[in-house]
Amino acid sequence: MIRVAFAVARCDVARWLRSPTLLAATLIPALGMTLMVLALTYAVGRQPVALVQLGHGPTAKRLERILRESDGFWLKPYTPEQAARALRKQWVAGAITIPADIEEAAAGNKGHLDALINNVDLDFSDDIRRSVSKAAVSLDAPSLAGQEDESETNLGGKVKSRPEANPYLVDLSEIDLRRPDVPFLIYQMVSVFALLALTAGLLVTALSIAGDRESGTLRILALAPASRLAVVCGHLAAGVAAAMLLTTSLLVPLALAGALNAPPSRWPAIAALLLATAMGSTGVGVLVGLATRRVTTTVLLGVNVASASFLLGGGFTTVAFLPPFLQAAARATPTYYAVEGLREALFYTEMPGLARNLGVLLAFGISSVVIGAWLLARPMRQKNAARLK
Repeated sequence: MIRVAFAVARCDVARWLRSPTLLAATLIPALGMTLMVLALTYAVGRQPVALVQLGHGPTAKRLERILRESDGFWLKPYTPEQAARALRKQWVAGAITIPADIEEAAAGNKGHLDALINNVDLDFSDDIRRSVSKAAVSLDAPSLAGQEDESETNLGGKVKSRPEANPYLVDLSEIDLRRPDVPFLIYQMVSVFALLALTAGLLVTALSIAGDRESGTLRILALAPASRLAVVCGHLAAGVAAAMLLTTSLLVPLALAGALNAPPSRWPAIAALLLATAMGSTGVGVLVGLATRRVTTTVLLGVNVASASFLLGGGFTTVAFLPPFLQAAARATPTYYAVEGLREALFYTEMPGLARNLGVLLAFGISSVVIGAWLLARPMRQKNAARLK
């Protein structure tokens, strides 16, 4: 049985690697979602804002430094005329002006920053408002803007200390659960890893089954002495091997480059989650492969199924933030457990959901073997019965 399964798996992987069309069909969904994540990162995360700096004293320079450190936008220096033109052309989301008299005005408690905002979009409009307000507050109360030292807390995070008196009526104690903040791009790239494992496992399995049906190989297998369980395991093993090959080729360079900075003890859990995701996705591939009769149809259906599972699994957001009915639908997909488990392993101090996520993904994988063997046996039995008649 093992020899038959290995032969089927080797044949499927070789066919996949030698076919540019099949290889592209596996990679394009992940590449497309990666480009979309990059676009969202730069479209939602940081917008260009014009900086008109008319004052050049110590206060003006400090305000400029604080504004440049903002994570809500990135500054481009302009003259007043250039800033006005850039706003008209919608090249920038707003214009911030540091007045020429900022030193004298700040000394007399009358200082101000001018923020002209193209508030067509609430998201980046609020980013500019918060960042400008934070810059102004930083001059009077650095502790409220996070400009002071950190001290440990018994909650595992960092609490801001306040060395100076607070001139405002309300104080702020901020506790960060992790340092530093996880970049938006890295946080979202985790779901791309899950998508890559899902797409590879699904499509390689589905395409191999659909290809065998289209070429008539299933008829030959129906007459072969090999057991249907061995044939199913071979198809599933090919999908798992392809998924692990692709995810490893992406994950290892990112880890070596420091983009994914997980503790060494977490990598076995990450590898187990990716392996379980690949196993679970092959079951979906069996269903897709048996539901279609041509390879082209299989590619279209498989890509759509993988994309839908990616979105439901938390591809662009946290599932807990979605409406209840979408959360219920998400929990029916293996991607949900893969993304949750990978994010816990990479970004959180604890992994309370590791056992559940691995268990569900492995259950998907084991079910795929059972269901796949049963479904593949049906066309084999039908073809044998037709021949006997």
